[in-house]
Parts: sequence; C-alpha cells; structure tokens
Amino acid sequence: MSEEDSQQSNIFKRLFHRRQQENVRETIEDLMEEVAESGEKDFSEHEQLLLNNVLDLHGRKCENAMIPRAEIVAFPKSGSVKDLADLMVEQGHSRIPIYGESLDDIVGIVHVIDLVKCVLQKQFDLKVEDVISDKIKFVAPEKEVLDLLKEMQQDKIHMAMVVDEYGGIDGLVTIEDLLEEIVGDIEDEYDHEDEPIICKQNNGNIVAEGKAELDEIKNVCGLDLYEGLPEDEEDDIDTVNSLIFHLIQRVPLRGEVVAGLNGIKFRILEADPTQIKKVMIVKSKVENNK
Repeated sequence: MSEEDSQQSNIFKRLFHRRQQENVRETIEDLMEEVAESGEKDFSEHEQLLLNNVLDLHGRKCENAMIPRAEIVAFPKSGSVKDLADLMVEQGHSRIPIYGESLDDIVGIVHVIDLVKCVLQKQFDLKVEDVISDKIKFVAPEKEVLDLLKEMQQDKIHMAMVVDEYGGIDGLVTIEDLLEEIVGDIEDEYDHEDEPIICKQNNGNIVAEGKAELDEIKNVCGLDLYEGLPEDEEDDIDTVNSLIFHLIQRVPLRGEVVAGLNGIKFRILEADPTQIKKVMIVKSKVENNK
C-alpha cells in the first residue's frame, strides 16, 4: 500500500471508529477539520464527493428516499411459493414484503434464498406464510436517513416499511435506497441498460440523459457540444455528465441552470448526489433561428 493510500485509509478508519453516540455530521466535519490542520494529504475527489453527500443528508427524511406506496411490489401470505418465485423473477427483486389482509398489514418479508430452498425440495404449493421472515422494520416518514442507515446496518436488516401516523403504509425503504442517497445509483445485473434517451423537441431544445454521449447528440440532433472546448480536453469529455462537471467542477442540483459554451444552457431536470440523470439542452436564440 502506498503512503497516500495508507493516509486515506487511516482517515476513514478514524471516521468509522468514532464513538457511536456522536452525531454523524459533527463527526465528519470534525474529521475534515483535523485533516486540514494536520497537513495530511487531502481527500481524493471521489472521497470528497462522498463526504459532502453525507453532510448534505443532514436532516433528510425517509419520506424523501422511500419507494412510494403505489410502486411497492408485495405479495399475499396466502399465495404459493411458485407464484412468489414467478413474481421475483419478473420484477428482479431478491426480497419482497408479504402482507395479510391488505398492504397496510405487512407481516414480514421473504428472501429469494428461502424460495430456492423450497423449490429444491419441490414445495411449489407451500403457502408463503410458512417461509416468512419477520425481520422487518417500521419507521416514521420523519426518520432521518442517516439514523435509519445506521440502525439497519447494526440490526442486519435490509428493508424498512415507512408508516404514517395511523399505521398505514406510506412507502418502502431498502438499505440500497439509502446508500444511493450517498453514492448515486447502484445498478445490478437485472437493471435494464437501455440506450440513453436523446429527444429533440419542436422548439429546438434537446432533452437527454446525463450519460448520453456528445457524439450521439451531434449525430441525432446536429448539435456539436464539443465546439469551443480546447482540443486537449476533448478526450476526457464524452458525455453530458462529464461536460457539465467540467464546466462547473461539481454535480449540479435539480432545477439548476448551467451556462455552457456558445450561448447554450443546460437545465437540470433530474439529478442525484453523484450524477445528472436528465437535462434539457437549451440552444441559443441565434442557433434556434437557423
């Protein structure tokens, strides 16, 4: 391990070995101040981004990170193992909440491993209620994301149901959802990798995903976003994401407007802490009138 790697490793060890009762935000702020005062090598860009994202989560509630009720995939406890296995394959989920009378009556979860055991034993008609795990957590919408992440890690729980003041289900939060609030989207082998959306509107503006390549935008819409960039920088800039980050040296917020080259503006439609998901490219009036 290099001296630089060793220093950064020590920094993160100190971060995650602080006393448990300390506030997460205060811990990170104190640590960053210590690093500055000690003269140790600063965090890498990636580490700085992650720590800033954690700081930005201060006060962020579960209701802002949850999957809303209407999008929850759940299964009745009276259903069969075979039908639940079919649902898991169709949806690509490894865990599914199980309910009794209604969605407001969540009785537990079933993990795909539990189903595999039943399938191997050819217990296809076994009722799901016989393989339920009750290891599930119920939290209020006002619960802070960082507090819940810490509790789920300590309790080794991967899924929590968000309930309202009357006990009704408002939404669902997984530990992956909470981590994505810090590190951005976590894609697995079941996430669809469709071609990035690039859509030219009637007024000449372009709506594109952040991962859309600049060459593809030029081919589809005739707009050269490389124009005006120094030639020695073009090799490092190939997507909308990388171009905007180059322009402002940070990830913009949703709703922000970023000034580009040649009068072009980028209106951020969707973004997470680490990347732009969707942007509207507004061409200059001169360009639009051509």
